[in-house]
Amino acid sequence: MIDGELHHAVDDVSFTVKSKEVVCVVGESGCGKSVMSLSIMNLLPKVNARISKGDIIFNGDDLTQKTDDAMNQVRGKDISMIFQEPMTALNPVFTVGSQLQEVLFNHTTMSKKEARERAIDLLEQVGIPRPEQVIDEYPHQLSGGMRQRIMIAISIALHPKLLIADEPTTALDVTVQAQILELLKSIQEKEDMAIMLITHDLGVVAEMADKVIVMYAGQIVETATVVDLFTQPKHPYTKSLIGSIPRMEESTKKLSTIDGIVPSLQNMPQVGCRFADRCPKAFADCTKITPKLADVSDSHQAKCLLYEPCYPDTNTAGKEEVNH
Repeated sequence: MIDGELHHAVDDVSFTVKSKEVVCVVGESGCGKSVMSLSIMNLLPKVNARISKGDIIFNGDDLTQKTDDAMNQVRGKDISMIFQEPMTALNPVFTVGSQLQEVLFNHTTMSKKEARERAIDLLEQVGIPRPEQVIDEYPHQLSGGMRQRIMIAISIALHPKLLIADEPTTALDVTVQAQILELLKSIQEKEDMAIMLITHDLGVVAEMADKVIVMYAGQIVETATVVDLFTQPKHPYTKSLIGSIPRMEESTKKLSTIDGIVPSLQNMPQVGCRFADRCPKAFADCTKITPKLADVSDSHQAKCLLYEPCYPDTNTAGKEEVNH
């Protein structure tokens, strides 16, 4: 809700995350990735945001129909989330141990002694040195990488079935990023949980993903396995993202860029492709006909009029021939 008007920050998005699967959601800042994750957790600000239609099915239940109390039983236990900035996600006036134990007290009948022992065990599990001391320290006493490990420890405390990680390595240096990603992967394999990893870093995608969802302007524009996405990208936006990655084996004076910016919610095109004004392959239909997300090859979907299946059924006649 902006100035009393309803705008769709995430629009017509549908996907599935399977058990033990790592699904990466990628796109520029402002594409709706974080809003989508907050919608799943039912953590949208109630003052100016709401889910206007659709459903979110988890273990057969529609999360959009649950009350706040019912969602509190799901959050932290069945679905956990790692936020992108641990310094703001962790409470600075409570010790690491108290914040770790809070989730245990909320969802189990553990005693204080048992919760403390479990908290120390979790700190060890995520690679925190001297956990017996760190448990009594405050977030500001720890490095960024250590704080992110604390967030991971909190998120896996109750063996969730789904872990949502919203850009968990954004504020970390390259070495620590690699350690955090390796930690997430090892925990995922050990716990058999599904991970939905939100990022704008295609290097992270290549390392972590089984399946990739590419978002632009609040919509999904392409989905594919990680191998197919990098070897055979279909949507011009995906191709532009991949083309902007510097390559060690190539010498170039200027990196590829994508002209323009993601449209604001107030200026979102109502008809046509939302990427049309930035697309190097745009043609006349792109501003007149809204494409649908459709299969363009085996296990590969795209939302682009370069592919005939993406034309709405009512607009298949008279379309231009396009080479692709």
